[in-house]
Amino acid sequence: MIRTIIERPIYLQKLKDYTNTDIIRVITGVRRCGKSSLLVMYKAWLEEEFGKDSVLYVNFDGPEFIFKKTLEAMVEKLKNGTNSSTKFLLLDEVQLIDSWEEAINAYYSTGKYEIIITGSNAKMLSGELATLLTGRYTEIEMLPLSFSEYLTFRKEGNRNIDELFDDYLLFGGFPITALIQNADQRMNILQSILDSILFNDVRPKIGADANNETLTKIIAFLNDAIGYPVSMNNLAHRIKSSGNKMYYELLTKYMTSFKDSFLYYNAEFHTVKGGARFGQTDKYYPVDTGFIALTKGTLSENYGSLLETIVFLELKRRGFNISVGKNDTDSSEIDFIAAKGNERKYIQVTATLMEDSTRKREFHALEAIKDNYPKFVLSMDKHDFSYNGIKHMFIPSFITSE
Repeated sequence: MIRTIIERPIYLQKLKDYTNTDIIRVITGVRRCGKSSLLVMYKAWLEEEFGKDSVLYVNFDGPEFIFKKTLEAMVEKLKNGTNSSTKFLLLDEVQLIDSWEEAINAYYSTGKYEIIITGSNAKMLSGELATLLTGRYTEIEMLPLSFSEYLTFRKEGNRNIDELFDDYLLFGGFPITALIQNADQRMNILQSILDSILFNDVRPKIGADANNETLTKIIAFLNDAIGYPVSMNNLAHRIKSSGNKMYYELLTKYMTSFKDSFLYYNAEFHTVKGGARFGQTDKYYPVDTGFIALTKGTLSENYGSLLETIVFLELKRRGFNISVGKNDTDSSEIDFIAAKGNERKYIQVTATLMEDSTRKREFHALEAIKDNYPKFVLSMDKHDFSYNGIKHMFIPSFITSE
């Protein structure tokens, strides 16, 4: 029996931890990843703890703001909705309102309210709000469901972890797709989510040069190239040679819009020793593996790309900064260098280690690193291939581990 509500306890706890502080909480993330649901869950907790009159919740993507997404309409709603008991302002999709930063700053400066906002654009924190409120806000970036969350929500009947992992790989972790059993319906929903991101978040940033056919081709290319370096010049040439208008500056607009809307993340190439930028190429990963299935079809033909994406997203979910490593001695490649504060991990990802040549390649790249940070080789093999201080792990075990 599938639940109709998906709880996100890790994100909810982050919000709870900042309660009774003057830090503005900014929940960001791709459309339909669960930001609004999280805000509603937090609202319910606040009302239980502090009383219903303490909370004002406003959804700026709701019907009353369809025709008037202005600062005046926002201020009027806040003025009429607050009273002497109001302590918390929960403002959903606030970036839809013109000059919303001015209202946030004004209400914050009164010292009366704790403010929690959501938005679907990474740039909302690089503009006026960042200038006005430096050091007074924290970002909580949401992603679609982790595999641990997916397991908790979707485990039913006699389905084992292997079946559920394949299901998660193919259809991804958007909460709404996890509510649906039918495969065709899930793919249709994924397409509608992608279309919504492209129409509402990507195209407006590109302007008059935005083209649906070009968008489709860029996405298909990026999904084909998962795990491989992507050069902007080569990508621009490829799109142009297929008959679409393209030049370097325009492609940069497309790629920036993809990242600002949380549709794709990039991992830069860095040298292992010293961490300097290496070359002018990056690897790109979509925010959800379901988007890969939209352009590439079956599980088997995308397996390696899906596995690498799953690991990348889990590392990002856990707050790591992720780059691709190049060994200084022999230029062998490390799939991921994951860094967070003083913590650092080196990670290789492959479908299987059963072939001797694959084992030699994956372990050699890590053996060439001469520091003592943890090193992992991840695969779908359940046999333990750990060797010479390098730990091998089954991918589902790694992404669900503490």
